[in-house]
Amino acid sequence: MICSCWSSGASEASEAVRLIPLADSNIESVYRMRMHPRVYEAAKSGDFDCLKIISEDEEDLFHRTTPKDNSILHVAAQYKQENFIQRLLRRPSGPSLLWQVNCKGDTPLHVAAKVGSYEVVGVFIDLAKSLHWVVEEGRVEACKELLRKSNLHKDTALHYAVRGGHRWVVKLLIEEDPQLCSITNVANESPLYLAANRGLSHTTELILDAFSSSSSHKGPKGLTALHTALYGSLTSWWKIVEKRPEVIREGDDMGWTPLHYVSCIGKVKEVRLLLQHDTSVAYDLDKEGQSAFHIAAFQGHVDVIDELVRSCPDACDIINTEGQTALHAAVIGGQVNAVKYILGMPNLEDLVNEQDISGNTALHLAAHHKQYNIIYILGRDKRVDLLATNKDHMTALDIFSAHKEGGYQAAKVYHLLKGSHGMPFYQDWVIEYVKKRLDKQNVEGQPAASIITGSSIANPENIDSSKRSIIDLQLLVAVLIATVSFTAAVTMPGGYNQDGPNQGMAILAGRAAFKAFVISNTTAFGFSILALYLQFDTVTKSDRLRVRYAKVASYSMYVAILAMVLAFATGTYVVLSKNTRLRIVPYVVSGCLVTMYVIGGFLDPEAPFWWLSSSPRRYVRNLLFDYGIL
Repeated sequence: MICSCWSSGASEASEAVRLIPLADSNIESVYRMRMHPRVYEAAKSGDFDCLKIISEDEEDLFHRTTPKDNSILHVAAQYKQENFIQRLLRRPSGPSLLWQVNCKGDTPLHVAAKVGSYEVVGVFIDLAKSLHWVVEEGRVEACKELLRKSNLHKDTALHYAVRGGHRWVVKLLIEEDPQLCSITNVANESPLYLAANRGLSHTTELILDAFSSSSSHKGPKGLTALHTALYGSLTSWWKIVEKRPEVIREGDDMGWTPLHYVSCIGKVKEVRLLLQHDTSVAYDLDKEGQSAFHIAAFQGHVDVIDELVRSCPDACDIINTEGQTALHAAVIGGQVNAVKYILGMPNLEDLVNEQDISGNTALHLAAHHKQYNIIYILGRDKRVDLLATNKDHMTALDIFSAHKEGGYQAAKVYHLLKGSHGMPFYQDWVIEYVKKRLDKQNVEGQPAASIITGSSIANPENIDSSKRSIIDLQLLVAVLIATVSFTAAVTMPGGYNQDGPNQGMAILAGRAAFKAFVISNTTAFGFSILALYLQFDTVTKSDRLRVRYAKVASYSMYVAILAMVLAFATGTYVVLSKNTRLRIVPYVVSGCLVTMYVIGGFLDPEAPFWWLSSSPRRYVRNLLFDYGIL
């Protein structure tokens, strides 16, 4: 079925023909309604005289349309054929073509405004003004009715002209009817919004100057022209602020004012200009209760925070609906610089320990979100109350301990916040690790003394899969080291004597480095075989015995790995004795790797250094924490 948009210039009989199915008997009738190709070319080229050659009935040609339902006047307007249009409109049915719409609801005026034809738009307006009849109960002139006519998307000719950036067409339309500035389309876009969104400063000024008291500044989703101008021309933005200062405090669907947006982006200059016009906007909260100060702190824009505080000294007292200050917001956003800046502001002791509606201070939130760098900053600030508790009776250290974090960063947090556990934390620990075990053992008839000894009622013969994996890995490494060291023993560095009394003996056997190589290689082989034997011998034994020997095997592996590294260094040294610089490279590299491992293991709070107790390690680690080295 062929469908067409309604046209005021078409007859009812014609509409009936165009809305029925394409039966064979109607093909010729439908074809007659379509524009002749030569008529289209005539309108496109502006050759009006060609129409008489095509058909003697010119009036019939005027009412034929293209597949998009464009009339001959639409086509002429599209190609800016001013003379053709003037001659066409002098015909008896010419004026009615002004109101004829295509399938999108566009009139010829829409088309002319879209292509930016100032002359054609002027012709249409002059003709409409010459008509002495009125429409809509006699209250609106024909010219204004034409100018305000909207298409299917509720766009007027002014919307099209603004989108195309046709400044002179915009000026002409506004001069004829300033009320066009107040009309919005389906997307709730006003002409002023479109101009600001495209950074058209001259067009924006035209709209503001024409009828500023009634022109709409609305846009989609509650946005205004001032919102969208932030991302375009600063000139347009400034003109809107001057002409329409009431827009400054108008929020979008989220409740965000323009100040919220510039604070979020970090545009300091725009923040300053807004606050110069109206400082009260700094205290406006969005629908989630956040102020521009909170947004700037969350994003870490220190310059914006500084500008807000300079213009509104009491802005630090602004709290959101959660009872949180800007310091809370900076902590949640993980903005270290913003936290440092806020803490550096004078006379803010109350802000440092301010609690939200859940009783959480900034330190509580830092611990909750595991913001390590911020915890370090707040933990070293003497104004921060480490023992402050929230409504769950938890300190910041209690919250952090619940994460059960490990490593250097966690150790540093525990050191900074040491001694700040709340009594409810110890109470919960007693309930979890003492009382429950005591009750369980009493029920099962076990002696309470087992709590002290730490004995378990679980079957000691069973080991979990993770321990089995470790044992298997030890076996694999032991086999690898034994294989490498055995191969190195068979193929000595420097080779063997092929003749003479020392035939079959190692050529470099007399050198000290060679002797060190043999000792290191033998040590690596011996301890790897020991580890291999300990694990292999217990395969058929109980799991309990296998776990017992796994620890001894791991110590043997440490020695074997270290000996293999020394064997590599001495073996390389002995064969490069003539190159002094090159032969020390293996020692330097091996020494650096071993040193790094020893230092890292020494300082790592979770590294199992069996040959050194944890107290000296903890002391050195905390000393490095205090001086900021770690």
